Amino acid sequence: MPRERVLAAAGYAALTLLCLAATAWTVFTGIARLNLSGNAVEVRLTECHREDGARNTTHTACSSPAPSTTGLGTVEVRYEGRPGETIRVARTPWGRYEAVDTGFVSWGIAVLAPLLPLGAAAATGALAVREIRRARRTAGSGGAA
Repeated sequence: MPRERVLAAAGYAALTLLCLAATAWTVFTGIARLNLSGNAVEVRLTECHREDGARNTTHTACSSPAPSTTGLGTVEVRYEGRPGETIRVARTPWGRYEAVDTGFVSWGIAVLAPLLPLGAAAATGALAVREIRRARRTAGSGGAA
């Protein structure tokens, strides 16, 4: 098998795995934001402050003592709120908290957002399969491309 074809197939396969991981991340974040897992808790925000983000953006980060059901610690959530406000938050599988929003737009985003990385995974997966087939065909014909 030509080395270039094998490297191309490996690269496309790696991109496919990254796209599938991004799809899983968007699915689980959407599940938490819509509270489809049913594990949302109410917290009272005790402190909110502005934080710098990527590309010269800022966002508001709020914190609250963790509810007794989640253990000791502090709940930190990205939310445009004020101290003293009570909000519902749900925990994602990786331990971060997301503010629960069950509005129409949130449903649309939660359903449509995973489609982009899923489509990219399908495209890169198809390219990986194509490169593997080309490499096998090239190896079978004695090295002529």
